Amino acid sequence: MATLAELKSQGIKWFGEVGAWACDEWKILNDTFFDGKNKPGAIIWGSTLQGDSLGYYHLSENLIYLHKNLMRPIYPTTDFKWGIRHLNKRVASDVLLHEMIHQRVNQTGGWVGETSHNNERFVEEVNRIAGVLGMDIKARVIKQTTTRNKPTWNIEPGCLTLKELSDFPYSSRTRNYYYNQR
Repeated sequence: MATLAELKSQGIKWFGEVGAWACDEWKILNDTFFDGKNKPGAIIWGSTLQGDSLGYYHLSENLIYLHKNLMRPIYPTTDFKWGIRHLNKRVASDVLLHEMIHQRVNQTGGWVGETSHNNERFVEEVNRIAGVLGMDIKARVIKQTTTRNKPTWNIEPGCLTLKELSDFPYSSRTRNYYYNQR
C-alpha cells in the first residue's frame, strides 16, 4: 500500500497543483471527519466512471475519482451538467468528502441496503458529519412502499430526500457557501 506522500508525489506528476491539493485536502478531511482512519488511495482527476457524477469511489481499488470540471480555473469548460454554477475548491472539497464517506463505509465493513447512499451505514456517517459541520439536518434510510400498485418513497418529514442524500454535503450547504473560494 502506498503512503500518502507517495500518492501525493504521483498526484503532482499526473495532475500538477490539483493533484497536490487533492492529497492535502484528503489529509485535512481525513483528520477532521474520520480521525485519520481512512486508508489513503490515489485520487484521479478526469471524467468519472459514471460520466454524469462529480465524483466516484472505486471500492475494490480504493481510488477516488474527481471530475476534472470541479477545478474549472485549471480545467476550463462550458459544460455544466450538475447545476452547481460556482465550481471551485469548496465544491471539490465537498465532493471529496462525499467520496470519503463511501471510502469509510467500505473500509469499515461495507454497506447493505438499497443503494450506496440509501443504507444505514452511509446515513449514519451523513448524520455524524452534518453534526460536525454544524448543519441542522437529519437523514434516514428511505423506505419504499407500494400504494395502489405504485411504488412510493416514504421520506420522513424533515429528512433528506434521496437526491439530497446522494449529494451530501453539497446539497445541504447554504446558498452562498460556494461563492467564496478558499
